[in-house]
Amino acid sequence: MRSKEMRERRFDQQPNGRKGTASEQQGQSLAEFALTMPLLIALLVGIILLAWVGFAYVSVASAARMGARHMVSYPIEAEYPDQFANVDDEITHLVTSTMPFLDWRRAEVTILPQPPDSRLVGGPTPLYVSVQVRYPVNNPVIRIPYVIREGSITLLPPIVLQATSRMRLD
Repeated sequence: MRSKEMRERRFDQQPNGRKGTASEQQGQSLAEFALTMPLLIALLVGIILLAWVGFAYVSVASAARMGARHMVSYPIEAEYPDQFANVDDEITHLVTSTMPFLDWRRAEVTILPQPPDSRLVGGPTPLYVSVQVRYPVNNPVIRIPYVIREGSITLLPPIVLQATSRMRLD
């Protein structure tokens, strides 16, 4: 009898202002948890997606920088002429091989010798080279069987990352 009285006892005297039996409070806690958990999961997924896009951008920018640096070092002939027909093929291989965890087949590499900057006056005009890398980021897709009947949900719109590195030939 004593345990039943304890379960049925109301908590009107509590300083936190909650009223109701212990089982009602547990049910309320479970309902609050069920309402907030999807929001917390969505926030966690958003943070992970943002981190992935940031990582991909840093990888693309670093690859463009390495390609431009290599072009400045070997502007006329390839460093390994027995493996590559020209400098552009070598730089494209270097750029695509320095993007970790990204699909190198999807990267677009553009190598351009740029015209001299018109702001520079006097003396011989320097020549600039630039390496531009474009990479389309995979969109995460969610497929929930028996809930989503028309295919899937895409969380992000298509994102194409682009980085250009421009360096001066000396």
